[in-house]
Amino acid sequence: MSKISKVEAVRIIFRCAKLYKDNLSGNNVLFVSPYNDKQEYFEAFFSPGNFLHLTGIKTNSKRERFFDAALNERLSPADIEFESGGTTELKLSILPQLMSIHTTARMVGNYDNSRPLLIADKFAGTVTSAIGFLNVNGIYIPKSALRVDMRNITIKTTRRKVIAIFIKPRNNPLYGRLTYISKDLLIDDDIFAPIIREKIDMMNLTAAFPLPRKAVQQNLAEANGKPAGPNMD
Repeated sequence: MSKISKVEAVRIIFRCAKLYKDNLSGNNVLFVSPYNDKQEYFEAFFSPGNFLHLTGIKTNSKRERFFDAALNERLSPADIEFESGGTTELKLSILPQLMSIHTTARMVGNYDNSRPLLIADKFAGTVTSAIGFLNVNGIYIPKSALRVDMRNITIKTTRRKVIAIFIKPRNNPLYGRLTYISKDLLIDDDIFAPIIREKIDMMNLTAAFPLPRKAVQQNLAEANGKPAGPNMD
């Protein structure tokens, strides 16, 4: 990977701070995965202060102040330092794509403790990048961004496919927005029933795409004169 200058780093941080604010900051994200014909999940909370951890930048600024300065483009190259060994460059190279982790994560798994200096309990991501999370009183907070194949840092027996992702403002009691669902599933499939009862506001659930529901599939099938089947869009 080519080296990133401090000037380039600041540009990436400005761009990603805006993405973080628009997509993640102040929100809880619920990652759902299958387990023995049922489902399991974990919840992550993205605070404004967590953004600094993901950049790999060293700075004298407080975490929240750093995020505010990045949002308002008030950082200069003199305000930041890189971690040794190229770690910061690696993080910044994949940071833009991780700012949409709430739509792009396809795997989750428990950390295998293979890197002595890396502190995390769980990862969510893909075969090219991931965010490491630390469990704090049952809620996972983002601690690190990695340019890595998730299969190389997670325990195989804990690794799961992500089948749905939901997001909500932290203070909302229930999740009201679906951001991803596997193409072979419907939101009212039986596998989601336990989590829907506990976590999801089904009456007001929204998405940036047509919600894949059984009733919708039935209506489409009847209109086309075909048997109803799973959503394959």
